[in-house]
Amino acid sequence: MTTSCFYLERVREDVAALARMDFDADMPDGDVTADVLKLSGRRATARLFCRETVSMCGSAWYHTLLDVFREIHGGLDLTVRCLVEDGSRVEAGTTLFEWEGDVAHIVALERPFLNFLGRGIGIANATRAFVDVVRRYNDHTQILDTRKTLPGYRYFDKYAVLCGGGANHRLDLSSMVLIKENHIARLHGVREALAEVRRNLAKDVPIQIEVTDLEQLVQAIEARCPLVMLDNFSPEMVARACEYDRGDSLIEVSGGINLETIGAYCAPRPDRISVGAITHSIKAPDLSLLISED
Repeated sequence: MTTSCFYLERVREDVAALARMDFDADMPDGDVTADVLKLSGRRATARLFCRETVSMCGSAWYHTLLDVFREIHGGLDLTVRCLVEDGSRVEAGTTLFEWEGDVAHIVALERPFLNFLGRGIGIANATRAFVDVVRRYNDHTQILDTRKTLPGYRYFDKYAVLCGGGANHRLDLSSMVLIKENHIARLHGVREALAEVRRNLAKDVPIQIEVTDLEQLVQAIEARCPLVMLDNFSPEMVARACEYDRGDSLIEVSGGINLETIGAYCAPRPDRISVGAITHSIKAPDLSLLISED
């Protein structure tokens, strides 16, 4: 499958910027091991594969790493071929990439390449795990990310969520109005906060409000807020909230949800569940690059 993403060019730009920093940190004055072993000029092929089932995230941006390496080091004698499209679920043992070229370049690029690939696949895997649980209960509820991303990796991380079958919440503070508890406190209530936003909003962006109890939820629905976030509701409160006639308002659940508890939260069929853990608490996948010298 191919993952559709309107900001994919920004993902590649960020990968390029991050790769420049990574290569500079990793090879400030060459690779002394490769130099003393005289690896330059020797030819090899390599197979990059997964030792566990994964959701692929890398086919759309891996070539950016090669371009930056070539730019920094004045050339790259290496051909890399991707065999799996982003968003695909891949069984353990599957070859993801085939490499062929100079051994010195293979070993120099190996760790940075695996670092980026591991983060992308790790986020996609975490997202897929939540999506799989939700689908046992319904085919309606979406899994969304949050802004709890690694600094510099905002677009990269959010693209990886798409590769795992999730959806994106707001990309940044500029793309959505999200009225949270501290905003509501300043404006003395849900209705007042929504009214203030509608009076002053000049941009065509979505509006969402965070509520902390059922009374605030009713006020948000009555005010026709398009998106209502239930913050730290119990599963029982979510079930009650989803029974309300909410018109066109979409219900999103958020706050400390994990794989053990998400079933109880998605059973009432909320429209969305946002999960910070899919980007801030990921597990690196077991990836390996095996070299066969020509």
